[in-house]
Amino acid sequence: MKTESEKKELLSKIDSCLEKLVNDDRSKKDMEIFRKLYEQFLSEPAQIDWKSWTLPAEDRYIDSSKLGKISIAESQELLKKLAVIRLNGGLGTTMGCEGPKSLINVKNGKTFLEIAIDQIENVNKCFESKVPLLLMDSYKTFDETSKALNLFAHDKMVTVEQFLQSKCPRIYADTLLPVPESADSDLEGFYPPGHGNIFETLAETSLAEKLLSQGIEVIFVSNIDNTCATIDPKFIKALLNDNHEYIMEVTDKTAQDIKGGSLIEINGRMMHLEMPQVPPEGIDEFCSTKTFKIFNTNNIWINLKAIKDKLYDIKREIIANKKKLSNGREIIQLETSIGGAIRNFPNACALKVPRSRFLPVKRTQDLLLLASDAFEMDRNGIVKLVESRTTAPIIHLSGAYDSWPEFQKRVPHIPSLKDVETLTIKGDVIFGKDVILKGKVHLEPEGKASLSIDEGVMIENNNISS
Repeated sequence: MKTESEKKELLSKIDSCLEKLVNDDRSKKDMEIFRKLYEQFLSEPAQIDWKSWTLPAEDRYIDSSKLGKISIAESQELLKKLAVIRLNGGLGTTMGCEGPKSLINVKNGKTFLEIAIDQIENVNKCFESKVPLLLMDSYKTFDETSKALNLFAHDKMVTVEQFLQSKCPRIYADTLLPVPESADSDLEGFYPPGHGNIFETLAETSLAEKLLSQGIEVIFVSNIDNTCATIDPKFIKALLNDNHEYIMEVTDKTAQDIKGGSLIEINGRMMHLEMPQVPPEGIDEFCSTKTFKIFNTNNIWINLKAIKDKLYDIKREIIANKKKLSNGREIIQLETSIGGAIRNFPNACALKVPRSRFLPVKRTQDLLLLASDAFEMDRNGIVKLVESRTTAPIIHLSGAYDSWPEFQKRVPHIPSLKDVETLTIKGDVIFGKDVILKGKVHLEPEGKASLSIDEGVMIENNNISS
């Protein structure tokens, strides 16, 4: 946080720089959005006062298991008011992906995008509804996603539409001034400012106005890689019946979720708390499950009709994401999350849901789990644990598997994991066809050697048999 004099000087400089980054109406709006982010970044402390918060009261939570059943006719009426938005701006850089993450083949030969379309098509068939699928793309994903849609979406019973989120300038970490010098500068100088940007994007693309004119009042937003974020008409009813502007799905926190965002209350308002906002003295408590028992799944239900006049005025916590350019110079991306918007809505609440609604793919070990026979996917795209399991296997892969290309080299054939408790791989292990793993499996070749698991081998609790 800067002093008033420092802030005034930087804002004057940034205004001069941003003028050079405008070459059309859209870029002008994007720079206005970035200018608000920048001023907030200079004005607000990056971390909260650890003594200032309390946990939200129980009446701010809804237990999804206690929502009453609804009829097919009522579901049909509710679905008329719904549009699904999948966040599709990411390249999956944590997995070494060059193209959109949504176009990776993940289950039964289908991509995340195809699964999302199949799921909504199934809903539309079952309820004779016309729920549309909207994809919030970044400039990094729009074109390739559009090409993919042209190949397989034309024969589906679901309308798919793309819309483009903002493109903002990165800033140098030392000067806090923009990296690009003009609107035509190299794209490395720009970035999509996080999924919290959905609100301004809905306004500046006129999509919010278009949806409302079609009678659509509710949007269900989730990550494209969470294949378990499916439509539930009961959740639409919960949002509308009690006049909630915003509902965040949360689920029980485990040791695997220590960095997941959670909820607190400051001055009577709910707030989404993420790791970057936690001061050093609060890290241990934030990462434990003793105090913070739930975390945000990033499945969000929004009453668009209730917030339509606030889309440009929704504040979210700034996440200063530090990165490096290809030349090694340090930069900052000012991002926001959709979870951070909860602080704007006095009647917002959290919906407690089972873990079965949360299966994101952030790393290759998540991808291995989803692709394996520990999860099944029916012809309607519904993904769930196989009946014999109550919890998913715990998987830890070595750094050799971090990138998608390297993962594919080592795991050309997905082993059977349906009977695995834990799988730990350290070092270079290559899997042949029809490998079966069971129990607690730890694979670690000696030294720098690689270990090849031959076709048809079964490994149970480190005991190899064929």
